[in-house]
Amino acid sequence: MGLVASVGIAPNKFLAKLASDLDKPDGFVVITEQNKQQILDPLPVSRIWGVGKVTDKALKSKGINTIEQLRNAPENILRSIFGDQTQHMLRLAQGIDNREVESIREAKSISSEQTFTTDITDRNILLDPPA
Repeated sequence: MGLVASVGIAPNKFLAKLASDLDKPDGFVVITEQNKQQILDPLPVSRIWGVGKVTDKALKSKGINTIEQLRNAPENILRSIFGDQTQHMLRLAQGIDNREVESIREAKSISSEQTFTTDITDRNILLDPPA
């Protein structure tokens, strides 16, 4: 079928989303408790949820470019940038995310299928199969 899919498997929501983005397109990445810091540490801080352009610029102005540098930065510097979110951002930099995975989206498509007992090559039958 030629379909392309990226899959990320990890112990929590943040790491699973990150894993699915790491090897696009058509990637398969597994992040475990054992390899999470090895994968996270060299990544730019912008790969952490909540670090947008403004926060990324503020971190870079303090010499914090990678997740490892964020993880090891003095808390007072991080607090001046993240405020009340400092501990949350540090947990994410350590690959810790206790948020629940919630599926509240409605289905975006509805499909139907019909299986024929023999192969059909007649286009008209395929376009208008019997009910």
